[in-house]
Amino acid sequence: MDRAILISIFSFAFGIFVSSFIFLTPVVSTFFIVTALAMMLGEKVWTGKIEKEILFVALALISFGLGSLRYAVKDFHEAALPLREGVVVSEPEQRDNATRFVFKSDNRERALVSTDIYSPVQYGDRVKIDGKFKIPEMIEDFDYPAYLAKDDIYSTMSFAKVEIISSGHGNKIKSALLKIKHSFVGKIRENFSEPYASLLSGLLVSGRDAMPKDILEEFRKAGIIHIVVLSGYNIALIADFIRKVFRNNWLSIIAILLFVIMTGAEATVVRAAIMVLTVILAKMLGRKYSAPRALVFAGFIMLLENPKILVFDPSFELSFLATLALIYVVPIVHKYLKFIPEKWSKLKEVVATTIGTQLTVLPLLIYSIGDFSVVSLPANVLVLLIIPYTMFVGFAAATLSYVSAFLALPLAYLAHLLLAWIIFVSNFLGNIPFASLAVPNVSAWLIALVYASGIIFVWRWRNSPRHLTN
Repeated sequence: MDRAILISIFSFAFGIFVSSFIFLTPVVSTFFIVTALAMMLGEKVWTGKIEKEILFVALALISFGLGSLRYAVKDFHEAALPLREGVVVSEPEQRDNATRFVFKSDNRERALVSTDIYSPVQYGDRVKIDGKFKIPEMIEDFDYPAYLAKDDIYSTMSFAKVEIISSGHGNKIKSALLKIKHSFVGKIRENFSEPYASLLSGLLVSGRDAMPKDILEEFRKAGIIHIVVLSGYNIALIADFIRKVFRNNWLSIIAILLFVIMTGAEATVVRAAIMVLTVILAKMLGRKYSAPRALVFAGFIMLLENPKILVFDPSFELSFLATLALIYVVPIVHKYLKFIPEKWSKLKEVVATTIGTQLTVLPLLIYSIGDFSVVSLPANVLVLLIIPYTMFVGFAAATLSYVSAFLALPLAYLAHLLLAWIIFVSNFLGNIPFASLAVPNVSAWLIALVYASGIIFVWRWRNSPRHLTN
């Protein structure tokens, strides 16, 4: 049963992958499905039963056809420019001296709009925009049109003049959650100076959108940018905290779903949340939890909702690979760190996690970005150990400040010290001349070969007599 499900899911994903590069008409996709059904029917009539091999092949063909059909449905779009009036359907973000938001016009077309950085526009505002709509173009080797199209955005407008007509046209729940988020970030800014306020906001609720550009660049060069992108690591800590606070499975599920909505439901957040929710549901149903199955299930749900993220969303790809590394690669690395004493088990865990995840995502990073951090290992070792404490103390300080800023002062001071250490590490290591090395363009086939070799190595290691004995 498990094998049949895995074959179906991977064939579905492969159908999406092929359709991302080669246009398959619905007729071709339907042909795969009809062929598979005819194959099973013929086998049943001819032999009186359906052999396992025939069933698996049929399932693969049907799932491939369904995957390509799902992509075709998502990719269908009749070209049309947005109208001038519509609603702001995303949380506006300040980036590159501008305020950016997704605009959904009255003809249901979406556009990515950039306006003045001090614009008061908010999620749910009905606005009238003035400017020139443009069709997105390729940025060197980056397929920017496909990247935006995954979110149904087919137009952009820069330097737009925005007139707010009315407010309150967004989802009521999301609007309320964003108000809570803005209030919480406001409390953080009241208790912490910059850049510490932005860093703490990034760790807890805002991701890297809250961070100044120069600090982000230092984090990227130091190889610790993942701590401020609301990665699976952050979400796992937050979800575990929520579960312990509520001590009720249903309340925990609701709280985690609300948190996902509040943070914008990005790929890393959704994947991590699905995996955590799978853990909770498994405990509720008295079932054993399997991390690989949970990851495959999370990926399948996300592809079903938006198939374009498989190829055109680097965030999804990197987070999925990093989680695979935690499951399959980190245990291998851990075995080779015997020189680290067991009394330093936390340090050993951080070193293994850093090496395992960095090795796994490195080929994709080199292919998509063109550089990698040489100082990533020491930076992560110096930072990751204190991230849970920084998040907890910072959250407690901001929450307590609603009652009394004076009572929150000791916790705010402690959080400030922890945040200052993170900033210091990123500043010191990120500004070393050789911290980040550029790599020439490499072939996608070479990257595929590297990952294929890695899969074979992991498979052989997991099936080796020594590992099976242990």
